[in-house]
Amino acid sequence: MMQGNIWISTNLLGFAQSMTLVLRFQTRPSFGRAIFAHGSSSEPNSNSQFKGLKVILADDDDLNRTVTKKLLEKLGCHVTAVSSGFECLSALSAAENSFQIVLLDLHMPEMDGFEVALRIRKLRSQNWPLIIALTASAEEHVLERCLQIGISGVIRKPVLLQGMADELRRVL
Repeated sequence: MMQGNIWISTNLLGFAQSMTLVLRFQTRPSFGRAIFAHGSSSEPNSNSQFKGLKVILADDDDLNRTVTKKLLEKLGCHVTAVSSGFECLSALSAAENSFQIVLLDLHMPEMDGFEVALRIRKLRSQNWPLIIALTASAEEHVLERCLQIGISGVIRKPVLLQGMADELRRVL
């Protein structure tokens, strides 16, 4: 499939001594260089549109939560990160109307992002705070379901800075 080779070298007794794997990959320019090559010398984080935006991020995966939080901060957002749907609802209740954006992983244990969004919409306005889903799914029905329950946007994983900035700009 990848037009590579694999072979095993044996020792004098005929036992496997080492294995070699050679794969051929096409190199492309990195995503970051490609984004800013379009005549824009400034990075998305220079956009003052997101400066001071209060975001609550709910993702059960530590690594995804950390990376997403750093990207949001790079855009200028003030981020509160939580690891479950229950923590998200609790933080929203305690903070009254201070969060402008709720960023929800759709696939969390115990209470998934869909359920969290439904509860937010029952307790709050149908359009405030803005809710954006995080998902690795590319299935069309996921987007349809998000829109039906009051989720304003979707960011696909893996989360990239430019994709996040574009979706935030779109929903704001």
